[in-house]
Amino acid sequence: MKPQQEQKYTTVLQIAILMAAIIFTYINVFGAGFISWDDADYVANNTDIQSFANISKWFSSFYIGNYHPLTMVSYAIDYLIGNTAPAQYHITNIILHSANALMLYAFVNKIQGNRWVAFFVALLFAIHPVQTESVSWVAERKNVLSGFFSIMTMWLYTRYLGEEKKTTLLLVVLAAVAAMLSKATAVALPVSLLAIDIWLHRPLNQKKVWVEKLPLLLIALTVGIIAIKAQASGEFLNHHPEHGFLQTIGYAGYAYVQYIIQLIVPVKPSVLYPYPELGVIQWIYTLLAIGIAALAVQAYRKQWFVLCGGIVFYSVNIALVLQFIQFGDVLRADRYMYLACIGIWIPLVQYAFDWLGLKLKETTPLIVLSVLSVVFAVMTYQRNDIWQSEKQFWQAITETFPNSAVAQSSLGGVYMKEGDYISAMEYIDKAVTLDANNYKAWYNKGVLHLRKGELSEAALALDKCIALKEYPKALFSRALLHQQAGHPLQAMQDVEKVLAAEPRNARAHFIMGNCLEQNGNYETAIASYNKAIEYGDGDPLFYIRRGVTQINLHDYNAAIHDFSLVIEKNANNGEAWYWRGMAKQLAGQMPCHDLNKARNLGYKEAEQALVKFCNSY
Repeated sequence: MKPQQEQKYTTVLQIAILMAAIIFTYINVFGAGFISWDDADYVANNTDIQSFANISKWFSSFYIGNYHPLTMVSYAIDYLIGNTAPAQYHITNIILHSANALMLYAFVNKIQGNRWVAFFVALLFAIHPVQTESVSWVAERKNVLSGFFSIMTMWLYTRYLGEEKKTTLLLVVLAAVAAMLSKATAVALPVSLLAIDIWLHRPLNQKKVWVEKLPLLLIALTVGIIAIKAQASGEFLNHHPEHGFLQTIGYAGYAYVQYIIQLIVPVKPSVLYPYPELGVIQWIYTLLAIGIAALAVQAYRKQWFVLCGGIVFYSVNIALVLQFIQFGDVLRADRYMYLACIGIWIPLVQYAFDWLGLKLKETTPLIVLSVLSVVFAVMTYQRNDIWQSEKQFWQAITETFPNSAVAQSSLGGVYMKEGDYISAMEYIDKAVTLDANNYKAWYNKGVLHLRKGELSEAALALDKCIALKEYPKALFSRALLHQQAGHPLQAMQDVEKVLAAEPRNARAHFIMGNCLEQNGNYETAIASYNKAIEYGDGDPLFYIRRGVTQINLHDYNAAIHDFSLVIEKNANNGEAWYWRGMAKQLAGQMPCHDLNKARNLGYKEAEQALVKFCNSY
């Protein structure tokens, strides 16, 4: 076989193995559903993705403290294809991850000139258990999509270095911008490209090396400022104000090294890693982190370019999530390693071939890396079981970190959904015991008491939650309590705060309309119902209450129109038939057919109306 044909055969074989490995490791995910942690806000309950008419909003709004308009575009495409079927969104994530592995294979082969090094870097990237969070979690679409454009940027940049064409450099910038508009952490790309310069032995003392990256740096700075504003809008920043400068450095150094250890020895993986107590081990890891930085400088001087480039690439891609700017409730998360791991795999695989292949046999690195890949693939296959259900998801976290209040509260929420209130209360109580300042745990406790009909206990728990943070969901639940207790003015105060935070919250507008209606402010109530209908999902109750309010304003024709809209969508809605009959009676029209229909559908109020207006039983 000719060398060219042999290379082609090897490439086809490697790509086939790579794709087969991804399908094997992620086959369980095809049947997985959504989980409540962000999936609902991004997809299941997000009406914004249901129409491309909202495209301007995707580019002008923040979602759960993030700015990623292209990610929203991708969700909208999925919705167009598969509506809210979870499989469609999982398939897209896996396709994107597969494309990333293929592009990484092409990129590493281009910079290292070794197909087997490229193959194992791409394989380890694709099937390592640290990647399951990014690939298997629908809400982490931003990671795989940004990864797609980031690796494309890297590949285009190597092409530019070979051609030095301005059009290719423009493509580099466009791909990088797409990556940043998919996830803001792609602002690391300008320095990531510097790592490529090192891998390709490009002299860093050349002015051109720095000047050509200036446009990207300016764009990255702009996107970075927007990202910080997005995090602030979602109140994700400064979650640990008690951490001073030294504590922040200690935690950052610990996380920097722990990410590497977790990648090489993925023991007890978790979706979240809470802050540990800051002790001796954390400071030892911080010293190791400083040593690794010093090693990068020494490696560059010694012209160990593979190692130096790897350290630079890993460091810049992990630096943004080391909690120097504190966000979220946890110190580490596997998803933050999605691209950063490339900086570890390239030198490890390259040196495995250089050292093992030279000191032992040429086949030794192939055998060692193949065995390692099989072990990681099996671990990933097993790891993906947690995405089959929310209960498995949160149980896995509580087993690994039983002192995580977030996990305990969330598992309690799952049991609450299932109607197992005893188990739910056990986990939620444990959560508030572990962390009395966890407002979401207090919210879950309030909702659980509401479901059990324990209104005074529910009010106390919701008050506690709101005292810690004016959480819109807790304010909404307390507004319902106030409304049901006959205190519409108090309910309105809470709803106003909900609408200040979530101006398109249809349910909040509906409750506001209810309260205004109770106070006799019918015209203002109509305005609130109009907004509920505009922002809502077609809930018939919105139209019915607006219709009833229109009756109070003697606008009977408008009321009849609203009730007719409900009946057209669902002819078995007895309440709509009853109220349309009553509106017809007041408008001087024959109500009996509608009232009789309502009675036959089991709406009891229709019986007395039939006797009164139609002399019928």
